[in-house]
Amino acid sequence: MAKDWLTHPWIERWLPDHLRPVEDHIFTEAHGLDIVMEIESALDRLIEHAERVKHAQQFKKNGKTFRFRLKVNRKRMKMLAYETPSSEAAIKKRIVIDYLRKGIDANKRKNRLKDATVQYLKNGQTYIRSIKHSSHFQTVFYKLEILDDALFGRAISATPPSSTPAKKTESKDGEHPFSLVHSLENKLTMEWQTLDDMLTNRLTELLEEMKRVEPVYHYFDIEERYMIKRMLQQDIPSLIETYLSLSKNHQQERFEKVYEALVHMEVTIKKLRHESERVKVEKMDQLLKLTEKRYSQDALKDK
Repeated sequence: MAKDWLTHPWIERWLPDHLRPVEDHIFTEAHGLDIVMEIESALDRLIEHAERVKHAQQFKKNGKTFRFRLKVNRKRMKMLAYETPSSEAAIKKRIVIDYLRKGIDANKRKNRLKDATVQYLKNGQTYIRSIKHSSHFQTVFYKLEILDDALFGRAISATPPSSTPAKKTESKDGEHPFSLVHSLENKLTMEWQTLDDMLTNRLTELLEEMKRVEPVYHYFDIEERYMIKRMLQQDIPSLIETYLSLSKNHQQERFEKVYEALVHMEVTIKKLRHESERVKVEKMDQLLKLTEKRYSQDALKDK
């Protein structure tokens, strides 16, 4: 409670730039949400492989539109994430989070978030704002806590507290989001029944492809799983519902683009499914080689 006064609107004008809370709209538009989810995805991957992480190490993730850096040592974790010039985001963001680690005693430190800011350029002016109290980053901070615990081998839970606002991005059915396919099919026959037949058919094909990919879902890495969840939870519903909210004239103007977007989603899912088949074949070949090596007649003679 001691620092709650910093969040009061009347005091904001007197705060230095790095303590002023970020404006919500910076992270509510599509590209703003994307960078938050990219950060969460990168942290999820580190949490999953925490047993391989050394006490002092640097991690990088380099994408065409997104960069991620995390330096870890015994005392702190410092994260840098930013959008590249290739990103289509109108407001390019640079995020810095400095987290003081708990150490061996999990309760040793309080207020471990030493720094959490975003820097961005808007209307030709550079801004630095605090994201400590932003609802969009509470899950990120929680995942840093999880990673800290995982690095020390403490029991962890990947589920944020129920009070965490950003939990709304998580799938209701946990690791497998495919119950949402049925929900979207229901929308097609109810809320989305005014869609043009071509779009309805295209969307039906996409959902059918989603069903085909469910049995091989566990072969995907964490980023691919995240992409499927995002597609089902956000991308498809937002695309269709926004399209339906347009006037008839505007719908006609954007029909082809919407159709192409659905096609691109379907092609992406097909590629993932075909890649999973290749991975399964490789695994089968590896198992056959291992079995042959272990149980061939020559191997048994040597024993």
